[in-house]
Amino acid sequence: MEFEFKERTILTEMVENTADSLFNTMKYVYVISESDFYNISCKDIFKVALSDVTNSNILNNLGIQISDSKIGEMASEEFGRVRSMIHYAFIIRLPFLKRAMEFCPLKENHLKDLYALAIKRGAENFGEIIEEDFKTMLKISRNRLPEPPFDGEWFRRWIYTRGKELSLINNRNMFLLGCMDAMFPLYYSALTEKLTTTLLKWQEL
Repeated sequence: MEFEFKERTILTEMVENTADSLFNTMKYVYVISESDFYNISCKDIFKVALSDVTNSNILNNLGIQISDSKIGEMASEEFGRVRSMIHYAFIIRLPFLKRAMEFCPLKENHLKDLYALAIKRGAENFGEIIEEDFKTMLKISRNRLPEPPFDGEWFRRWIYTRGKELSLINNRNMFLLGCMDAMFPLYYSALTEKLTTTLLKWQEL
């Protein structure tokens, strides 16, 4: 199948929306941890958020109010860069879609086009805090080497090197980091499934 601008844009927006969704999920987790840490059920947030990771507004259905005053440092311009880095972390993993499908229609030039489009739309590795890059992931995939684990270690590094109130050792921040340790790989798995499902549908047309 041929990948025209429309198809490239759809795939890129799916990745971008998933980055937005995970970024918003961080804020919701932080808000619910404020008042009653020892009696919090984060199950609903996990269940709703993961039901459609490409819907960045899906958690609005929970009725939890998000405001700058409630999320503190997360409302800062500096923390806003985390969203761009999540986008970057997802987009550099596109080469591994070939392993998620028996017959992946994406060629290497398609992957490069999708990466370039994501960078143009705001994906960025600020301060090179994410140690991986697209060229390395492409090489690993091409040579059939094991895929590196997808996790949020870079997010922890950001918190402890760039954060202020978020870097403090307290129950609230530890709860946030613990939830994100689970959310990063879960979101990546769900995004991979959404992308492969979309590609399979296109192949059937």
